Amino acid sequence: MYLKELYLQFNARNGGNPSQAQIELEELIEAYRKSRHEIFREFASLLEKYKSSIINSFIMVEKIGNGRIYDSRLSNGPIESINRKIKDLKRLGRGFRNFEHFRNRFLYATRSVPVLNDITNYNPVLYLEEDDF
Repeated sequence: MYLKELYLQFNARNGGNPSQAQIELEELIEAYRKSRHEIFREFASLLEKYKSSIINSFIMVEKIGNGRIYDSRLSNGPIESINRKIKDLKRLGRGFRNFEHFRNRFLYATRSVPVLNDITNYNPVLYLEEDDF
């Protein structure tokens, strides 16, 4: 369907340009409202309801990953991931009586290199290429 493709194109085209996204979103909502299909008219109402959140999702932020800095669209995905880890830990722990214990357990479980009692024996292994010998 042509209307479905319109939204996919809109979503791909406006990264980093929320002001242009706002203009195009208004046009998109109008196109969906004029559709003869009920599902697209309902989708227009949904877009209207969450218009500010949709526009904010086109804001770009700097992220660090894979050894480089890059721009990415704003997302609540990382926070949702942390919330899921907390809920899983609470469920698996079957209740914690002491908040400090729960907090420490969460920090220990989510660190890539856990530190016990502020002491670490972490020694990263350095792999050399054969040419470095």
